[in-house]
Amino acid sequence: MKWIVLKQELILPMVALIAMLGGCGAGVDPDRLASLTEEGMDAEARDLLDQRVDQALSRGEDADLRAAAFGEMQTTEQALSPTALTEAALARNTRIGAAAEAIALADAERLNAILGYLPQVSLGYQQDQVTQEVLKSDNEVFERGSAEFPVNVASVRVTQPIFDLSRIFAINHARNARTQAEVEYLATLRSVVYEVLDAYIVASQARERAQFLRQRANMMDRQIAAQGVLADTGLNPVSEPSALRSERASLASEEALELSRYAEALGALAVLTGTTVRDVAPVVIPAGIMGSERSMDVDALVARGLQENPTIMASALSVVEADVLRRQAISSDFSPVLEAYALLEREDREGSRFGGGSLTQDQTVGLQLTVPLFNARGAGYDMATSNVRLRRAALDYNATRRQLETDIVATHARMASLSEAASQAARAAQQASVARAAEQDRVDTGESSDFAVAARDLRQSVARERSAFYNAEYLRAWLRLQYLTGVDLQGGF
Repeated sequence: MKWIVLKQELILPMVALIAMLGGCGAGVDPDRLASLTEEGMDAEARDLLDQRVDQALSRGEDADLRAAAFGEMQTTEQALSPTALTEAALARNTRIGAAAEAIALADAERLNAILGYLPQVSLGYQQDQVTQEVLKSDNEVFERGSAEFPVNVASVRVTQPIFDLSRIFAINHARNARTQAEVEYLATLRSVVYEVLDAYIVASQARERAQFLRQRANMMDRQIAAQGVLADTGLNPVSEPSALRSERASLASEEALELSRYAEALGALAVLTGTTVRDVAPVVIPAGIMGSERSMDVDALVARGLQENPTIMASALSVVEADVLRRQAISSDFSPVLEAYALLEREDREGSRFGGGSLTQDQTVGLQLTVPLFNARGAGYDMATSNVRLRRAALDYNATRRQLETDIVATHARMASLSEAASQAARAAQQASVARAAEQDRVDTGESSDFAVAARDLRQSVARERSAFYNAEYLRAWLRLQYLTGVDLQGGF
């Protein structure tokens, strides 16, 4: 009867719990979503979050150092050179810092994997208050009735794995993960340096082109003013003023676009270097870079990239990682596990149903062999998913190799095209200078006018602008080829 009453007392709470859990899947209240959309996060919750973030960031001996390096922006007013930008990125870039922390994490996980095969020692203490009541028994000794007494149990257990393939493969996986973290750190380092140098070239290129456009706009302003003077004196203008104003407006729009590219590049440099970049030094193309693609063999470049590029190394280590995890999964699913253990247990019972207490101490030493037969962990088999992960890692590795090879070939071909474009642009700038000088000579002899010289100045400015643009684009392509083939760019160009 007592058991029936107990069951009835438990039914209602269990039904209420089931109903509450069932309601959790009904979706979020629309009024709650509307309030969140209109008012945002609760102010009290936001303040609590800020406090917890500050507390978390303040923990650790090197908290101030981390905050200075990664949490604050350094400010400088001078134009930064590529060397200064690279040094700032190496010291303050958060991606590089995270990659370094990943190495520390891999070291800690490797140590944990090794500890998994060392002895496991645990100390336990249990305190119970036991109430016993004999309701019915055929044993006359048990008919003594009820008893209430405390029980204290202290124990020490030592377990030593003797044969466990899963733990062995875990150590191998941790060793491979540490190597992979080191390679990924190197890949992050080179990627950040490349991005810094590329953004530096883009910023300098955009600023120089904006200067050329401003120069041409000033020329157009002088032409428009001269046309106005001719019209005021009753002379026919050489060209239609509205056409000049239209071209002047187009130059202004292009200048604004280049200034936006310049600002965007400075913003990218600020993110990469942790420094507020106000200006960058002009690009100086080293001698011997222009036209260097002619002396390069594409097949040799591809072979070097596949061998030296850290991204390929990291992808290859991902395949090894997936294979080790596959073997670990097979071992966990099917391999027997042999462990030795020793247990020392001391139990103090102040009473019993027989009336007297006891103080006992047990020492147990033994071996335990566990052989998985079918669904031993009650969670299926990890081998099935690990096979898929291995195939996917192999596909990613092949895709990475294919993409790298394609990028190297395409970048080399782009360098050849840009080299021809830069050569033709330089020739056009030279010819424009010759034509301008010849036109000036004609003006000096009275055979031409200043308007013709102004037109030659505009063409010369356009030719010089295109030549500088193509030179910068060629340097960007050369820089990308160096990055793809695994060249360390910390020293700059």
